[in-house]
Formats: sequence, structure tokens, C-alpha cells
Amino acid sequence: GLEWHEASGHALDYARTLAIWHRRFDEAWPRIQGQAGGTRFDERFRRLWKYYLAYCEVGFRTGRIDVLQIALGRPAGSGA
Repeated sequence: GLEWHEASGHALDYARTLAIWHRRFDEAWPRIQGQAGGTRFDERFRRLWKYYLAYCEVGFRTGRIDVLQIALGRPAGSGA
């Protein structure tokens, strides 16, 4: 019984956020890699995480993926 009121996409906001996270990850890497005895956060972990951040940023930036905020509500005149 709900109707669609509006929707807004936030892909470019997410792309910018991911770019910031990627930059901060690179800046923090010297501290990160020393954690857990250097075994948990090794070079493989670093490459996978950088790939994930870059892949997601490009997906949002090109519009292949998005995050939507959708507003639904009762139909006008429904008395509720």
C-alpha cells in the first residue's frame, strides 16, 4: 500500500569517499603492516585491499553501481 515518492543516487559521493579511504590506506600502510607480527597484513593483503578500493571507486564513478535512498509513503488521501 505504499507509493514511490522519490529516489536519489549517491554514487559520486561514494566514489569520493573510496578515493579518500584509498589515500588514507596508503598513508597508513607503514603502521598497518607492522601489526599482528607482519603476518596478517602482508603484501598480499595490501594488494587485495587496494584492488577492492579502486574497483569499487570506479564502479561508483562510472555509474555501474550505486547506492539509492528511496522514499516511500502512503498514497495521498489515504487518511493515514
